[in-house]
Amino acid sequence: MSQKVPIKSLLSRPRFKVFTQLSKQEFIDLIKKHLEKNSVEYGGYANNEIAMVRLRKDKDKYWHPQLQIRIEEDEDHLGYLVVRGIIGPKPNVWTFFAFLYGLSGAVFITLGSYALSEYIVQGTSVWVWAIPVALLIALGTYAASLYGHYIAKFQLGRLFHFVNDLLNDAEFYESKDELN
Repeated sequence: MSQKVPIKSLLSRPRFKVFTQLSKQEFIDLIKKHLEKNSVEYGGYANNEIAMVRLRKDKDKYWHPQLQIRIEEDEDHLGYLVVRGIIGPKPNVWTFFAFLYGLSGAVFITLGSYALSEYIVQGTSVWVWAIPVALLIALGTYAASLYGHYIAKFQLGRLFHFVNDLLNDAEFYESKDELN
């Protein structure tokens, strides 16, 4: 069976959900086998619930993505596993960008409200400049995230190929309709 994982877009944190007939332990062993086979390029771990695949630490950069795989038994169809995956930035990168967006929003709302109030009462306010500064922080954060995505595009594709190889060995099904 040679099909591609049903990822609709590689733009922002691509996700997939597939089904397989392998047992949990067989699927975990398959992940470990693929990690060992590609040990020059990838590192990671697999346990009963989650698997994490990322570039080896000696090749890893700040922007490089990682693959998280969640393995669950399907409650509707006995004997099938639900495999969910997401390819995205590391949690510290994700948290940093969320912080910057939150900071720009807080500056915009807090100092923008103060500037507007002062302007209405006094007719002038120095704090009006906080609004463009907050917008610049948000736009700078967005531009930096686009640049990071551009830098990590090659590794994103490599992880996508890793997923395809792994799941093609597991003979996956895209939807529950194919299970019957």
